[in-house]
This record gives sequence, C-alpha cells and structure tokens, in this order.
Amino acid sequence: MIPISESAPHIYLSALPFAPEHSLVTQKFSSRFPNTLTVTEGRPAQWPFTLFTAEHEGSVVCLVFSPDEKTFACISFRNVYICDSETGHLISGPFEHERYSSPEYACFSPNGTHILVRYDRSGIVWDIERGEKQFRIEGRHFVFIQCGRWCGRIVSMDEDGSLIQTRLTRIRVKLWDVENGTPKSSTLFEVTDIDAGVTRFSPDGQFMAI
Repeated sequence: MIPISESAPHIYLSALPFAPEHSLVTQKFSSRFPNTLTVTEGRPAQWPFTLFTAEHEGSVVCLVFSPDEKTFACISFRNVYICDSETGHLISGPFEHERYSSPEYACFSPNGTHILVRYDRSGIVWDIERGEKQFRIEGRHFVFIQCGRWCGRIVSMDEDGSLIQTRLTRIRVKLWDVENGTPKSSTLFEVTDIDAGVTRFSPDGQFMAI
C-alpha cells in the first residue's frame, strides 16, 4: 500500500511494459512514456479472451443468462449456481437437486428473480433471492417445460405411456401459474403421434407451437 499512497500513477506506469503489444493501452500510451522497461520475450499480443473461470462441483449440464445479463445460472449434475456475469462470483446457491433427478434445461423468469430447472420427469422453480424452492411440477411420465417471456408462463406436457404399443404418444398440455405453482388450466389440449420435446413459445408467451 505504501507505493500506491506515495505515487499511484507510477504503479500504472510500471505495468505499461507488460500490457499486450497490440492492445489499446499500449497503442495509446507507450509512445508517451518511451523511457520505461522493455519486455524482450513472452509479451502477449492481445488480452486473453477468458475473463474468468467459475468452477463448480459436478459436470455442467447447461448455462443460461438472466434477462438483464447481469447474472447467469450454471446447472451441474449436482447443484444450481447463480453467479455474477462480470466476476463469476457465486451470489446465490448452490441449490441441491432432488435425489435421482437429472437436470436437462433451465431458464430465468422475466424479472430474473426465479429460475426454472427442468428435469426428465419434473420441473422446479427456485426463488433466487431467498434461496428457496418455490414449487414443483411433476409429470406422469415425462415433463417438457418452457418458460415464456410474457407473465412467466410455464407449460408442462405430460406424456401418457399407455399408448406405447400402438406407437402413438398422447400429450396433455397444462398451463401453470409461475407465482404459486397452481395450474391455470387442467388440460389446454391433447395431441398424439408427435415428438413432445420440440416445443416453442412465441416471444409474448401467448402462443405455443408443437
């Protein structure tokens, strides 16, 4: 702390020779300070592209940014981590998955305060600020969940396995209230003979395509 308190500009001047050769810092200031140290070997050409490395327990399944991109969620096979996008520091969590649950996908709520984690047979909404589980959606066989941008709508598609021998797949589509986890409709509609994993919300969340 003593050198900084005595002469803070000198600290920056001492670091200038070590700045990458083609960086903007070098191009702008090196000609102004010719009588500084010179790095003869090993000087990088550009700043490294990696800003930070956020290491978490377990293999990473997916990464997703919040709507304002200030935070991101790292979903591993063991936990859910909410991190700062600029530093990589953990700001919430880790949230531990339920036993025997395999995470597949995750998305933030429109306001960024909740995160929905989709599993092979369920979906769980976590309150990021409180670090608590908000509610759980469970399907009979498989649950496919997407989170819309409008009002945080969540749709689950419950696959009926009783038609496997007939080579048909019957899907019951339900709409859920993201605030409390209660169903807004028992069954929106039923469809058959489809690949239930291919679903998309419209940008305003009012329409869904299968």
